[in-house]
Amino acid sequence: MTVGMGAALGILGVHAVMDIRKRHVNLILAGICLAAGTGWQIFVQKAELWELLLSCLPGALLLGTAGLTQQKIGYGDGWVVAAAGVWTGMWDIFLILTGGMFACAAFSGILLAMKKVRKGDSLPFIPFLLIGWVGRILL
Repeated sequence: MTVGMGAALGILGVHAVMDIRKRHVNLILAGICLAAGTGWQIFVQKAELWELLLSCLPGALLLGTAGLTQQKIGYGDGWVVAAAGVWTGMWDIFLILTGGMFACAAFSGILLAMKKVRKGDSLPFIPFLLIGWVGRILL
């Protein structure tokens, strides 16, 4: 496992616990993770600025989606995806995000079919990103 994927595991794991317990993401911690990943990429990995910007793109798209949907997806989810993306790179975070979305859709469908949730209910999203991370490791 690379340093970036290990850091993403830590970021997603800690935030998944917070998201499940409190339905809240610590934006300061997500910002620190984003800043640390940026520093790692610039000073250790010698990444180019365009690579950093691309790795934050999925998080930025989630932030935009949060604004457009009155936070049906929270801003915290976008910041966590951006932080994990800086550590993993654009392609890995895209695969993690895609896997998380599929896991969330499948779980939501099962809960809806079992009548455990209603159409307007919300679920914490970051735990599904953690499932997406596991799926990415298994690829």
